[in-house]
Amino acid sequence: MSTIKIHETQPEKEIMYNNDNFVNEDLRSIQNIEGGGPINKIALNTLPRPLKAFGYFFISIIVLFGATTVLISLFR
Repeated sequence: MSTIKIHETQPEKEIMYNNDNFVNEDLRSIQNIEGGGPINKIALNTLPRPLKAFGYFFISIIVLFGATTVLISLFR
């Protein structure tokens, strides 16, 4: 462990080494599966009916909360 003094009045800082490119060969297949690529948009029309209903309900609640917030802030 090495330390570097920048100035005499500053405390010593420890140098930490990070290797962000490390790939454990035993876990390479799991890491490739986990990485799976970019997140895709969800097409609600391809989901089963209960999930589709929940999705539309959730989105409508978010829109209603947003509209309520705007209306309350305008009339206060």
